[in-house]
Amino acid sequence: MKFITSLFIIVLILLLFNPVYSQSKGSWGIRGGVGTDISGGIAFGGGINYMFPSSTNWTEIGPVFYISNATETSDNGFNTYEEETNLTVFGVLANLLINYNPLSSGGFFLVGAGAAAVSVEWEERSDTDTSLGEPYGSGSKQSADGTAGGLVLNFGAGYKFEGKVDVRAELPIIIIAGAPGEASAVAPTLTATVGIRF
Repeated sequence: MKFITSLFIIVLILLLFNPVYSQSKGSWGIRGGVGTDISGGIAFGGGINYMFPSSTNWTEIGPVFYISNATETSDNGFNTYEEETNLTVFGVLANLLINYNPLSSGGFFLVGAGAAAVSVEWEERSDTDTSLGEPYGSGSKQSADGTAGGLVLNFGAGYKFEGKVDVRAELPIIIIAGAPGEASAVAPTLTATVGIRF
């Protein structure tokens, strides 16, 4: 966790000290995408952003949202457990676009950081273990939910086409402070997104 926090601070410093080039024009954009997490669950994301011009690497900032559903099965030799975590994330994310050129097509990289409010619904259930708490079929289950603050780190690569469209492969990592129940405090997702500028 200390490594991830340090990484967040480094990304934030890069974003804050990116020089602005006032003679270029910024623009608004929207993007959306679909992806997965490490357990094979489905994740969706999207948002709007404003792109600030720069003499080196352009920066975009705006509100984002992510929705993910992850299910994981484990076995301790006696019982089988199924753990399900649903996340709804609303936040503000800033991305530094490295090697991005708004006037021509080409590949680019991105690194970003932001803050978010994270709604977490967590449940663990078992058809054979009766010790988890609430009755569930012939076994039991336990659950917790709540809203917590969080950080978002984002890494990725993309390609800008001629015109106003680009595609990206992004790895947003959601870090949850005080996740309820036994839900994981770190939720990495891999998404493919499409964006258009106006």
